[in-house]
Amino acid sequence: MSLRNHAVSGQFYHFSRPSTERDIDGYFERAKKAGQGEIPQLKALVSPHAGYVYSGPTAAYSYLAIPRSFKGTFVLVGPNHTGLGTPLSLSTADWDTPLGTAKCDRELADAVLKASPYISADESAHQSEHSIEVQLPFLQRRFGASGEIKFIAICMGDSGFEAAGELARAVGEAAGRLKRDVVFIASSDFTHYEPAESAKRKDGEAIELIKKLDGAGFNRLVTGKSLSICGYGPITAAIEYAKARGAKEARLLNYSNSGAATGERGPVVAYASLAFV
Repeated sequence: MSLRNHAVSGQFYHFSRPSTERDIDGYFERAKKAGQGEIPQLKALVSPHAGYVYSGPTAAYSYLAIPRSFKGTFVLVGPNHTGLGTPLSLSTADWDTPLGTAKCDRELADAVLKASPYISADESAHQSEHSIEVQLPFLQRRFGASGEIKFIAICMGDSGFEAAGELARAVGEAAGRLKRDVVFIASSDFTHYEPAESAKRKDGEAIELIKKLDGAGFNRLVTGKSLSICGYGPITAAIEYAKARGAKEARLLNYSNSGAATGERGPVVAYASLAFV
């Protein structure tokens, strides 16, 4: 049984448990005051993965949408920023964070691996990757820190439409065979290092396709226009997974950019929280 130690605490979020919990609680409180609550029949989410001071307030909207009664498995899918590993790398390790150890659902992980030869058991892609790690403390704070959540983590080196569709199919097939309830979480930031107005315009076009559950159109838009939405592969997979599970739409819960933290209007990174129902 392997354990992945937290790699980006002290950079993207605090190294200490009390400080991390305090930050997350503050983000949850702000989102609650803005009216965010649980969303029944939730199939999938999009959540950002920047430093908490920048994207934490938006991520909170995603995690408050998950009903507290949920007892299934979280499937966390992030982009590969390091270039290490295989095209679709699935971790079978438990993951440690400052809030405790999150347990891998190995039964589901094994079933996903059996469902697709394109998905590999591989830890190297995850070793220094931040996009999935930063999601776990939000889940731990909302559902219980040590051993009370189950998850699997998949890192996408291949973000093409076919790879995203294969990932979505394999997760759906495995979850169905095991009768496992799943919330699929795509980790992604949106436009990078452009003026806020430009980012909002470009992201608006992409978000409209996400809301319509047009995975092929969204993936084509990002690649065709060279948009800087880093997790477009995970988002495409979330669209395809949710659609296959009966989702009718995606709802935009929150949209923001790093300028909210820095006070800058000019090059920003944008963030969005979306729920598929």
